[in-house]
Amino acid sequence: MKKKVTILGLFFLSMASALAQQTMMQYRHPLDPLDSMEIKLIRQVLLDEQKIRNDSSSLFSIINLKEPPKAEVLAYKSGEAFRREGYAMVYDFPSNTLAKAVVDLKTAKLLSFDKIPDKQPVGSFKGDTIVSAIVKDNKEWNDALKKRGINPDSVKSHRGTFAADIGLAPVGHRERIVSPAYKNKDFYEMPIAGIYAYIDITDKKVLKVIDTGAGYDKPTAVNYFDAKKIVADLEAPKPIVITQPEGTNYRIEGNQVISPFWKFRFGIHNREGLVISDVQYFDHAQRKWRYIMYRGGLAEMIVNYGSPDLLNAANNYFDVGVYRLFQNVARPLTYGVDAPENATYLPSILHNEWGSPIKSDSSVAVFEEYGGVLWRHENHARKATNLAIKYYITAGNYDYGFKWIFKEDGVIVVETELNGYPHVRAVTRTMDAPGSADEAHQGNYYGTLVEPHVEANNHQHWFVYRFDLDVDGQQNNVGEMNTTAVPRGPSNPLGSTLVAKTTMFKNEKEAQRDANIATNRNWMVMNHHVMNRFGHHSSYMLMPTAGITPLPDRRSSLFNRAEVLYHHFWATPYHPEELYPAGDYPTTKQKGQGLPAWTAKNRSIDNTDVVVWYVGGVTHIVRPEEWPIMNQHSIAVHLMPMGFLSSNPVLGMPASKPVAGQKK
Repeated sequence: MKKKVTILGLFFLSMASALAQQTMMQYRHPLDPLDSMEIKLIRQVLLDEQKIRNDSSSLFSIINLKEPPKAEVLAYKSGEAFRREGYAMVYDFPSNTLAKAVVDLKTAKLLSFDKIPDKQPVGSFKGDTIVSAIVKDNKEWNDALKKRGINPDSVKSHRGTFAADIGLAPVGHRERIVSPAYKNKDFYEMPIAGIYAYIDITDKKVLKVIDTGAGYDKPTAVNYFDAKKIVADLEAPKPIVITQPEGTNYRIEGNQVISPFWKFRFGIHNREGLVISDVQYFDHAQRKWRYIMYRGGLAEMIVNYGSPDLLNAANNYFDVGVYRLFQNVARPLTYGVDAPENATYLPSILHNEWGSPIKSDSSVAVFEEYGGVLWRHENHARKATNLAIKYYITAGNYDYGFKWIFKEDGVIVVETELNGYPHVRAVTRTMDAPGSADEAHQGNYYGTLVEPHVEANNHQHWFVYRFDLDVDGQQNNVGEMNTTAVPRGPSNPLGSTLVAKTTMFKNEKEAQRDANIATNRNWMVMNHHVMNRFGHHSSYMLMPTAGITPLPDRRSSLFNRAEVLYHHFWATPYHPEELYPAGDYPTTKQKGQGLPAWTAKNRSIDNTDVVVWYVGGVTHIVRPEEWPIMNQHSIAVHLMPMGFLSSNPVLGMPASKPVAGQKK
């Protein structure tokens, strides 16, 4: 059949050659993210190739740059030609079909369109609200409501979550588990406890209704945080304003940030959020830039809830792999709060589910901040100036900030900020005093009461970071350092001797490790071909946060879908398709995907291009002081040079000059 070309398609195709001519001028580097025109072009090419419908039934799960091969990127020199491709994950809602398309952005040609069987896409779509219509006339659902004296016309299905591995539908079907909630806007946020429905969206039918006959079912106002109701009844502090009267120490060229100590590239990925790449540190002693990391970012973010009811047990939120960090809306930073007044605020380009670009103004901030004391002794001290970049997202009730801090001494801090308000469920009790009639285990509740009949669930947050470290090149090794006491004897006659022992890993299974505070355990990516002047191998250490352990057992849904969480540290040989530690499609009914499947091969990680993965987490037992909105909590992982340099690289930092009008 002859391909139909739309008028709009002709317009885009006529622009293709012009776009190709402008590409080298417009993009400084092969890793620069897609712009609005490129996102539109991808959609238009798929329309003209009749791969999608020109209506709301063809949905775009992900549209991103298809990164060129790593070897090409590393070999690229400014001004040279480079390939420019984009990819789209396209979901056809009526046929429940997922496909991956790759488009050449220079020629506006479709390079491939491959269907992906039995997988569900990343993303939650407006079409999923069909669950309310599917369940509305179900007899078991309505009987369960009537048994509680609830008029079925007064409720609709709660938004619920994807069933994934605990679902009942065939593999590849789109399925959700939902509970009812009152339509009244004052009560809608609280699902009615004890009633659950498995809904197959693909076949548009209810698979099963569960009525436990228990649970609090009365209309309950959650009294979530509402900015409109804030009463400013505290005395405002005197302002602290950050200024740089002489300008910044960095410059921004396209998507590259360059300072006297650092240069790196950044982009907003429509699944991963803030991605940092091409990280180099300027070794002032050797007067040259030295390579540290090819690419780093948040590969997965998971929250599991700890109450026994079905809806919350299913609430293992994969905010990256299922919801793509909710980046279908623009979330600009708040000036002077999310980032300081001296920040350079930059836009990013996102997209909605229909493939249209969204410009998010002021969504990224690059800034310098006071970093405390750089070094000091007696009356000699120097001030640290950190270079930072930051990005925020809102994921349902939580807000997360992702901040990378580049310190003058070669240290990189990857900080995750937790904000927002806790997830809640309806309960019978109105007091947390012992002995209240409610669900409990040995007298202990599954959360904290924050309003009458409103319990904030016990839960855990997990952040899985992927670091493609290339320390002085791509031939690296991975090791672990533990500090231990020497047994008392001739080597330790006084019983106080310590040694730091480094163990090198040869393969993937050896490198599946857990944090150990007692031995000050850390991990290193090391280049055995480069040494400092004392014979230390050039290395970067990954210093863990205080490690927490996932509490769901190894038969749980969390383990099935996120086995990656059950070790704090993993290492793999570089593979361009191995990006997501819980698998590419965690929405789907599947088990053991991602890192567990890859590392089962037990590949060599000796003297090769390696990737390390770190799992940080927070166990959140909600405090009353965190309601109706919590104050910020943060965790951080440090990447620190170890033998990368031969001495303190900032010893020669000049003393700070007093600012005009400042007392000496």
